[in-house]
Amino acid sequence: MKKYTLVFVLFCFYSCEDKQSSTDTIFKYTYHENNRVASLKMSSSEYESWVGNDGFTNTEERLKVINDIYEVFPDSYDFIFLILDEPSIPENLNYYGKLIGVSNSISGLGFQIYDNSLDYGSNGKLKAVMQLTGLEYLKYGPALHELAHNWANYALSTHSVDSPGEELSSYLYTGHWGFTGGSTPGQLGGFQQSSLIDNGNNSYTVDSFGPFANGGNGVPYNELELYLMGMLDIQDLNNFDMFTDITALSINETTFDFTAHQKTTFTSETLIENLGQRIPTYAESQKEFNLLAIVVTGNSLSDDDWLKVDETAEWFSKLEDDGTSLYNFWEATNGLGSLSISYYIFHYLCLLYTSAADDE
Repeated sequence: MKKYTLVFVLFCFYSCEDKQSSTDTIFKYTYHENNRVASLKMSSSEYESWVGNDGFTNTEERLKVINDIYEVFPDSYDFIFLILDEPSIPENLNYYGKLIGVSNSISGLGFQIYDNSLDYGSNGKLKAVMQLTGLEYLKYGPALHELAHNWANYALSTHSVDSPGEELSSYLYTGHWGFTGGSTPGQLGGFQQSSLIDNGNNSYTVDSFGPFANGGNGVPYNELELYLMGMLDIQDLNNFDMFTDITALSINETTFDFTAHQKTTFTSETLIENLGQRIPTYAESQKEFNLLAIVVTGNSLSDDDWLKVDETAEWFSKLEDDGTSLYNFWEATNGLGSLSISYYIFHYLCLLYTSAADDE
């Protein structure tokens, strides 16, 4: 007699129309009919604590929320965005958006390879989690800025100052470009390299810029940002200057005058000397990403709020120029990268065990 066993593992994912989760989770989930955004409903007191005590920045609270999300959603996302159900930033919070890294498998960015994804409920897929503190900040910013922090700036020891004046002492400006030039003003700050005028005696003039940022989703990524993201070949990166030891700054109507005693010019060759080769290279790098957008709320979302957040998610993930002064992800990467915002719900895992016997 011969016996055989056939085992099927069936993963079922399905989309819903404004339906609610039925799984055993800490929080209550509702799914919009367009399959782009969902909501995570806490109790009123839990939501007040999440906002009032900045639960996102608290590691224990953040891990609890993200692990609960993975009870409902599959491990298919590079990024998870939590969007607060607020018209604008709450008074007690000091950030419009914040990205916290989860894993990194890329060398040549200026920081180590690591993987904390299991702590969050992912098996190596999740790269970072972000919180946006207003319902429409996915469209108006700082969504692009915070995404850039997944790759930058961990590469250059940039400098900045707090205010205009004389006899200043600049300081290390971690995470942003500070007084660094670029092909355009960057999402992470910095000036337009082509506007630089050398006045002699360590004095320089550039077009107005922000050391920290340059206007929400109103500017695209510059060449350096695109290179670090894996969207641009190192050979296509134009030279740029970084200024440190800044001792004076004057802000004019459309320009900045500053004094800096250290100027470092970066070429593609010197950037590689400082950081090493980016691995994976431009040719092999990931350029298509999946994002899960979850509205965190203490109440059921109104139809108007659902519409707002769904429209912003649709806009941010479009693969076309929207004709406005704002940049979605595709536009900001010059059409080199894409971001899919959609969800599938992990419904059940079914193990079927079938046995049959053939009589001799």
